[in-house]
Amino acid sequence: RIMLHLYQAASAENMKDSDKICTALQIINFWQDVAIDWKKERIYLPMEDMVKFGVTEQDINQAKLTPQWQALMQFEINRARKLMLDGSPLCRRLSGRIGFELRLVVQGGLRILEKIEQVNGDVFNQRPTIGKWDSCVMLWRAIFM
Repeated sequence: RIMLHLYQAASAENMKDSDKICTALQIINFWQDVAIDWKKERIYLPMEDMVKFGVTEQDINQAKLTPQWQALMQFEINRARKLMLDGSPLCRRLSGRIGFELRLVVQGGLRILEKIEQVNGDVFNQRPTIGKWDSCVMLWRAIFM
């Protein structure tokens, strides 16, 4: 929101899409850091979703990669991806450097979601991060976004 104001682009539509992108980024960070947050005695997964999918705090404590956990993670990944994609038209409405940088941010979030999917939701044993190859993929996708 601050950047939109700085670039004199703080329309209601832009603010709404910015909120979607920023919310998606925070949620993606939560899914990326489930194991780290558990060690800090924090769980950011919605309890109603945990109940819906049959995942318990004990499952998280034991880092159980069960079909229920994988289904929960896929549900949460889909939720975050939808938010990100719903907000992404903002990237095309912002011209110049800010628009391109936002495309890279969006692609970074989407790439982390892909990496969580690639390990079937196993964020217990391998925290998904962006590497050199991912940066190339993100740049390519941002160019053609």
